[in-house]
Amino acid sequence: MRWRTVVVVGANDNGVIAIRVHRMKPYLGYVTVAFMIGGCAHVQRSAPPLVLENTGTEYPTMCMLMQADGNLVFRGGFAFYSPAAWRRTDKDTLILTLGGSEPFPSDVFREQLPKHAGGLLSFDEKRREITYRFNDKSEFLNFGNYYFYRVADCHAQ
Repeated sequence: MRWRTVVVVGANDNGVIAIRVHRMKPYLGYVTVAFMIGGCAHVQRSAPPLVLENTGTEYPTMCMLMQADGNLVFRGGFAFYSPAAWRRTDKDTLILTLGGSEPFPSDVFREQLPKHAGGLLSFDEKRREITYRFNDKSEFLNFGNYYFYRVADCHAQ
């Protein structure tokens, strides 16, 4: 097998371009170039949380932050239901699972259920789950008779 001259061009973390000339067997050159290209690949960042916000009521602003990992974070109110979680069974169905030691608000959801306002479909007191119809076109979610609208950022303290 013959030796070949390979020119390798790359950039370090500071953006400085380095050019190196190597004499190597052809297959080693291909492997080196493949590793360099792979090293330049874009690293996938985690998705930003979906932010739902209740504002303009007699209470301070409250937010629900649905993290990409399935955690649900309450900010500005309802923190006593933490740790909470969320999941989807399909693109239209959202299930919230409430944590914490605060009693599950069955009476509120029982009153809210016949109205179907804010997408409420059902609730399960024993599992501490609330099921909503909530998709990309849904404007708001009714959680405990508070309307939470989609926003880009949470403004709760």
